Amino acid sequence: MKKMIKLENNWKMQSSDNIRVSGKEISSLNVHINNWNAVKVPTTVVNGLLQSGKIEDPYYNMNLKKMNGYKVELDGQNFESHYKPSDSPYRSSWWFRTEFELSTNEQDNLYQYWIFLKGIHYRSNIWLNGKRIAGSDHVIGSYRRFLLNITNFLKFNETNVIALEVFSSEPDELGISFVDWSPLPPDDDMGIWQPIYLCESGSVIIKNPYVKSQISSDLEEARISIDFTVENTSDRHEFVTIQGKIESLKLSKTIEIAPYEKRVISLTSESFKQLTIINPRIWWPYQLGSPELYELNLKLIISSNEEKKLILSDERNIKFGIREINSRINEFGSRLYQINGQDILVRGAGWTCDLMLRHNIEDDRNHIALLKNLNFNTVRLEGKLASDEFWDLCDSEGILVMAGWCCCSHWEKWDEWKAGDIDIALESTKSQLFRLRNHPSFMCWLYGSDFPPIKSVEAKYLEVLNELVPNLPLLSSASHNPSYLTGDSGVKMTGPYTYVPPIYWYDKNQIGGAENFNTETSPDVCIPPLESIKKMIPQAELRLDSDAWKFHAGLSAFKDTSLIERSVINRYGPFDDLPEFVKLSQILGYEAWRAMFEAYARNFPKGTGVIGWMLNSPWPSLIWQLYDYYFNANGAYYGSKIACEPIHIQYSYDDHSIWVINYTNKEKTSLTASIEIFDINSKLIGSQLIQNLSISKYDQISIYNLNDLIDLKDLPENYFLNLTLRKLSDPECESKNFYWLAKKQDILADEHEWPFTPTIEAADLSSVRNLPKTNLLKEISIEKAENNYYITVELNNPTDVIAFFIWAKIKDSSSKSYISPVYWNRNCISIVPKEKYILKAQVDVSYFSGDPEIEIIGFNTV
Repeated sequence: MKKMIKLENNWKMQSSDNIRVSGKEISSLNVHINNWNAVKVPTTVVNGLLQSGKIEDPYYNMNLKKMNGYKVELDGQNFESHYKPSDSPYRSSWWFRTEFELSTNEQDNLYQYWIFLKGIHYRSNIWLNGKRIAGSDHVIGSYRRFLLNITNFLKFNETNVIALEVFSSEPDELGISFVDWSPLPPDDDMGIWQPIYLCESGSVIIKNPYVKSQISSDLEEARISIDFTVENTSDRHEFVTIQGKIESLKLSKTIEIAPYEKRVISLTSESFKQLTIINPRIWWPYQLGSPELYELNLKLIISSNEEKKLILSDERNIKFGIREINSRINEFGSRLYQINGQDILVRGAGWTCDLMLRHNIEDDRNHIALLKNLNFNTVRLEGKLASDEFWDLCDSEGILVMAGWCCCSHWEKWDEWKAGDIDIALESTKSQLFRLRNHPSFMCWLYGSDFPPIKSVEAKYLEVLNELVPNLPLLSSASHNPSYLTGDSGVKMTGPYTYVPPIYWYDKNQIGGAENFNTETSPDVCIPPLESIKKMIPQAELRLDSDAWKFHAGLSAFKDTSLIERSVINRYGPFDDLPEFVKLSQILGYEAWRAMFEAYARNFPKGTGVIGWMLNSPWPSLIWQLYDYYFNANGAYYGSKIACEPIHIQYSYDDHSIWVINYTNKEKTSLTASIEIFDINSKLIGSQLIQNLSISKYDQISIYNLNDLIDLKDLPENYFLNLTLRKLSDPECESKNFYWLAKKQDILADEHEWPFTPTIEAADLSSVRNLPKTNLLKEISIEKAENNYYITVELNNPTDVIAFFIWAKIKDSSSKSYISPVYWNRNCISIVPKEKYILKAQVDVSYFSGDPEIEIIGFNTV
């Protein structure tokens, strides 16, 4: 629209149980709202109660469970699949009301006014100035967007009142689900969960613009096409001039459009030669190039015979990227994605929004910055399709996005769909595709999740998808189950979802091993650092057996942390208290996640992608997160980060081979690799220097095997492996990777048991807890530039003892609180005797009331 005003402030919210008047009165100026709750929109009902101070923080301790209407009897089950208790205050509808003024002299029939609803959960009656302008039989579906013409209901130069009566979703409706990730607020997230806009246009409007590009194989020419719908909302014939501009490129076309006509317009390079771009700037994922963007300005100009003037009727600005994304099932049966002709290994994690569906641009920036800091190239959105700002950031920062519907809810209970459900599903798909299809980061759409749809539903989905996104890669589901109409998916979601040892990912006999494309999997062990745990659980409940601790775990098999506790004990020995358990969990998570990503890097293209489960959590949680609700990274984060370095040296747990990985778009030459083996006493027992290494772009090569350095039967029971890769003239080519290993490998069970394959005999690495103390020398420099601190920490180990698993953290010198997020070049490192290492960090100045204070924590550092 040519003008959009966000209606976010001065809203009031109240339950219909406390209202004795109709929507007609509520949407008038004659209603008393003194006892209503003041809220800012978008918001869910529960979040609105939090905003207005009516409830305590639901995320702290067990406050959520104490709320009226909480589904207490369903602990351990997926909440959205069950009805609210009979006494729930959220069985009733809730009203949202605000007032606004529209000052204009342009009240003639040349101008139209609209309400644009980006997301209501789940259905709503819409009232404006005493009139119901849309009913809940029309405004239904959490993922649908609605553009309502309100011109005839407005009062110009007076106060207008808009009121929305919102109803929550039921288990047999296509709502928003958090499945087994967390409990659910008792309102089931009912509310206005996306922004509302008041919009102005002329009588002819633009709908659903779509910019497509076709690139030559040498990337030296791109042909652009622009598709959109022009709709005449008036009772007049209109002569409309369409004007388009892409940087210096301009085009124009005039059409005549009949009253109330809708017409699809296609502007192609065949008709407009200027839409053929020579030497275009190509959009790439950030590790392969620059995520270049263009912007299309599209205008509709109408000629008013009455006013004898040209009027801007509508205008859109659409950012887009010139790129091509394809996928195929390769010779190994794996789904392989290709960007601009380059095969890629997909490495990323599953993202979730906040449990109360809150979002803000600062959080979006943090999520994307942490994704890049992790060296991931992809994020998956399962039913939590993120904000427009999130997608814009993925575009500008070069992050690929897999998006689609959620599992384990009515979205996948196709045999139980009621009359009208298929229409809501299809309209929801259309709304989201219209919203997302211009984003160059949009990599694929999953129209099923755990399972492909039944044949009749799949056929209808494909009809919509082939029409709206004919060139977008599609997946029938995230699983290996073939669909009726598109066959094999080339992906799998076999798990595991909790701890397995590093050797698991290299074992060809394991169904979740590093082959094929695994759309969701991880060894979990994502316990947050202790400082985060103290933010969510009170001191009196800081025990592994407390109700509060278990409440902040997951559901069903993940209802507590017993599987992780057992894994810590089996590998590193018993622990005495919660802090020790948390500390040991960090090294367990680090090595487990690192192995998962490294195994896929080595096995490409047998293994073509892995999505870690998960990137973050919807609320303060103890499971499935590389950084917690407070943006604080855990050990698993830093293990994943190092494994996904674009230039990387790594060890294989199955055959003791050493590999160099280059997942950039450039050949790397003149590399030097160093391999060192230390015993548990930090004595060097073997070393090898390999010089003049070269590796092609986007390739992986085996450079050595420990068998050639030392007879493996002569290895001590526990030992350390220190790998480095350097090129003096190229700082990008620097990789340091440190392993703690056991001579006796883990032995896995023959059969997989959901959610993992049990370990029959665990490798014993408990000796790393008994290393002699060492004292690191450190030099710290802090520079302040614009809005950030840039911190350098030089660590020097002058002793004869390995400094094991060193974690650098930043505190506020005034509050003494730990700061997050912090963007480290790496962390959780180990430094061998006489070695120096430099850590670098970037952190926002606004997080501090005092100065940055650096804390160095290690397993054996003084």
